[in-house]
Amino acid sequence: MVFCACVLVAATCSSASASPSPAPGYTYHRYYVNGQVSRYTYTELQSGTEVTAVARLSSYVRHGIGGEQIKWVALYSSGQDLSAQARAFPPYDMSLDPKDPDGLTLPNTQTAGQLQNPVDDLYTFYGGLSTAVGIDNLHQPGQSYVEPTLLNGNFSSATAPVGQDLVQATTTLTSLSAQLATFTGSFQPPPGGGLTLSQPWMSSPVCGSTPNNFELVQAEGSEYLALWGCESFTVTTVVDRGSGQIVSAQMTNPLQVDLTLCQDQALTECAPIQPTTLQRTVQLTRN
Repeated sequence: MVFCACVLVAATCSSASASPSPAPGYTYHRYYVNGQVSRYTYTELQSGTEVTAVARLSSYVRHGIGGEQIKWVALYSSGQDLSAQARAFPPYDMSLDPKDPDGLTLPNTQTAGQLQNPVDDLYTFYGGLSTAVGIDNLHQPGQSYVEPTLLNGNFSSATAPVGQDLVQATTTLTSLSAQLATFTGSFQPPPGGGLTLSQPWMSSPVCGSTPNNFELVQAEGSEYLALWGCESFTVTTVVDRGSGQIVSAQMTNPLQVDLTLCQDQALTECAPIQPTTLQRTVQLTRN
């Protein structure tokens, strides 16, 4: 089974701040150098399974707008070499340049296979440094920003016809040195809910009184595995102050869910519901 963290989409940044801002100091900005090449190693641990992938990022500046082309060049899952699958996935662009309105558009992942989580998680790391979570409101260590617009994630794929979550983001400038800035993003279930699930019987809260904010329906042979409940995740990202480039990033992604195995995608004929707890950890490191 493959489980994904939130994918940040269509969030509108508000200028409202959680608390009065001190005088501006450090301001995050990503500076792109045309032709610069970087490599990142991605490692995911979940239920004793390890997935490792390598991405090659090539910077560009086109018509005054910077970004990076991302090409996955290696993929290993539980010792199995799936690098040919990674290299077959088409390269795609991502940008944190505020002048690019489509800079954080998730690529089509219908053919991603086991590369799905690396693609989604890299996108999440980038989203945690975007105006969508109020990064440009943080100037002093310890300052936090609560994004009032809820972030709706869609991580459906060829094998998962339904994949969605809804979170509220709080971003903190955790520390600042001469060379590095560290941000912590906390993504939590909204107290007021707001996610519409596939079946009414999924609406009963799995985590106390907190409304469910996560759903995944995934093909398992001729059947469908359905999971729903509450998801949260915390992302810690270290960036180079000079370039704004990610040096390293970590994510912890716990899920408390109910699950059932159903005979059909509409989830009308299902086995008894079972509760379970899942935990993913992800590490991204610049080589």
